[in-house]
Amino acid sequence: MLSIYSIPINSTLGIARHYYLSEDGNFNNSVGWGPAGVEWKGKVDLTEEELKRVNEYTDKFGVYNIHFNNCEMFAWYVKTGKRYSGQTEEIRITKFGAALVSLVQPVHTVRSIKYLEIEKAIITNLQANLDEVKRSKLLAEQAARDDFWKRRDAGLS
Repeated sequence: MLSIYSIPINSTLGIARHYYLSEDGNFNNSVGWGPAGVEWKGKVDLTEEELKRVNEYTDKFGVYNIHFNNCEMFAWYVKTGKRYSGQTEEIRITKFGAALVSLVQPVHTVRSIKYLEIEKAIITNLQANLDEVKRSKLLAEQAARDDFWKRRDAGLS
């Protein structure tokens, strides 16, 4: 049976915690939520309803945000169908810290990373096409210069 577990986040000196879902508390066999979107680690058995909630989460609630859409909210939503975060609703210091971090934290979801990869592929392709056009133009200009010097040396120009 899936349960909600948490571990301290070292970069916050343990003030904040990372929440995840696991059958036995083993982080290496868990599903969670973070800046990269849904985070699958190892093997996790979910009910159909839990899997449905995992798959709909990004579309329903948007990208990760430490204050408004964090790992604890994800874990509670997948388990119960309701979002909740004691860290941002009850504990004043983490609520304030989460609000500050959410203002400057760059966030990418699986979907936005996919679009970034597509954008990079398009840019790479366009750059390759541009490089080919430049190369062709340089070759044509060089051929024209070579032709000019051949004609000049032959006394034809």
